[in-house]
Amino acid sequence: MKTPSPKERRQARTREAILEAAQEIISTDGTDALSMRAIAQRIDYSPAGLYEYFGGKEEIITAVCEEGEKQLFALMDQVDKSLAPAEYLRDIGHAYIRFAMERPDHFLLMFSTPSLGQNEEEITGKSADSSAFGILLFAIRRGVEAGIFLLRPGLDLLTMAYAAWATVHGLAMLRATHLRDFPMDFDTADRAALANFGRGLMAAE
Repeated sequence: MKTPSPKERRQARTREAILEAAQEIISTDGTDALSMRAIAQRIDYSPAGLYEYFGGKEEIITAVCEEGEKQLFALMDQVDKSLAPAEYLRDIGHAYIRFAMERPDHFLLMFSTPSLGQNEEEITGKSADSSAFGILLFAIRRGVEAGIFLLRPGLDLLTMAYAAWATVHGLAMLRATHLRDFPMDFDTADRAALANFGRGLMAAE
């Protein structure tokens, strides 16, 4: 592997600083406050100089969302894969919600950016070692292969994964938006909701 030159290392550090500044602005002031000028001021750089790294604000937003996907994957990937299928599915769901609660504005940006939309081939072709959805597919497939989650008409592997994603995303979205400050034991409620969903995958028709 080629060793990066001093110039390449400086460029990599600057690019990282730009993305970190963008994430900080989104977290503290919201997406509307994000601009090339605001980022430049935060890292003491010229606005024009940022265009050497990104074509504009939209490219930065896309890069921030891609970084968020990596962070979400890393959090879900920390879940113990030796857990029983239903417990593993529940815990990766909790990791998803935890990401949304720790980075609510980042989470909302990721799922309101059309440029990150993926077609069926891109989604289903991803493996457990490359994306958060890949981890979910791995969890569902593992449960099916173990005879824990039951395939039946109208409920194939991808449909199960979609339903699981929709369920946990709904919980995460509510907690990150309308119920962000609501006084309730959400962890217990989330655990019950995810456990009930898992039991549904195990139930006979």
